[in-house]
Amino acid sequence: MALVEIVASNLHAGADLRKMEVGAVVDVDEATADRWIKTGKAKETDKKKGEKLTFEVATPSAKSADLSGLQKQLADALEQNEKLTADAEAKDNAHADALAAEKKRADDAEAALEELKKKVK
Repeated sequence: MALVEIVASNLHAGADLRKMEVGAVVDVDEATADRWIKTGKAKETDKKKGEKLTFEVATPSAKSADLSGLQKQLADALEQNEKLTADAEAKDNAHADALAAEKKRADDAEAALEELKKKVK
């Protein structure tokens, strides 16, 4: 363990990630102390006493049984998404075909109108 004095105002540490005050002396493990000193967030100190910080790792609270239910929901949602995508593509193709047919009909009507105009003159 190493005693360091905090010199940066933007340092959060501990299991609850609380903000460390500038000038506070804390007792941390050697690796953390080296990292903080190298990045300029702390400096070594010769003071005798400091607050001891411990870092904890939280364990996940979700059970694996719950995950299988989520996996099933995800698979169902993906299947539904694929079906809806295929339906949308089919509708787009149908609309494109209908638009092409209407455009051809309009072009034929314009051609017929031009033909009649020529006959009238």
